[in-house]
Amino acid sequence: MDKEEWANTFIRWLKEVKEDSKMPLDEEWDTEIIERNEGILIKASNPKQPLDVYVGIAGNFATLYIYPGIETATLDNPQRLKIYRDLLLLSDNWRMVKYVLAGDEDEIVIKTDLDLATLGREEFSDALAVTLLALNDLVEKLGLEDKYKEAQLLHVIEIIRRKGEEGVAKEDIVEYLIKTFGVGRDIANEIVNNVLEEKEDLGYIR
Repeated sequence: MDKEEWANTFIRWLKEVKEDSKMPLDEEWDTEIIERNEGILIKASNPKQPLDVYVGIAGNFATLYIYPGIETATLDNPQRLKIYRDLLLLSDNWRMVKYVLAGDEDEIVIKTDLDLATLGREEFSDALAVTLLALNDLVEKLGLEDKYKEAQLLHVIEIIRRKGEEGVAKEDIVEYLIKTFGVGRDIANEIVNNVLEEKEDLGYIR
């Protein structure tokens, strides 16, 4: 397959929802092709994940990327050395995943390289799951649990606001939270009410 065919294949895999599966690939993913230069870059968003996953396709390889938003260039030397040591130790935990630095700000990036010659849906599913586990490992190792929980909360709030602005009925948003995040109806109602009441222009929400 050429890169366009692989892009369509990845998007199809990401959009296949399997209700009884516990694998991240089988959940609901929104996809968007954001770059088509020498390679192709796909952005994949999941309501349960506050950070997007990117799939890059170039040559005979694909790469999964996650950008945790941690820039190290401006940190003092002791902080940087500790983080770099932690990254090296973390990298030894994983066979496929790498923690690398990218850009002028030395931003931490989680990367997983995949050989397209032998890649199938099951292998891609395993790679996505491992990449997300590596993110959790990074969050725990660097003591970022509180920031990650805050990012998850802000992510849910943004989903509710966006659905409200699109005119989705309040009860439908409540049902979405119950189904997607497994929260109780009372909690889902409280969250939706609190978020939507912050915007006066959402008075049309039923």
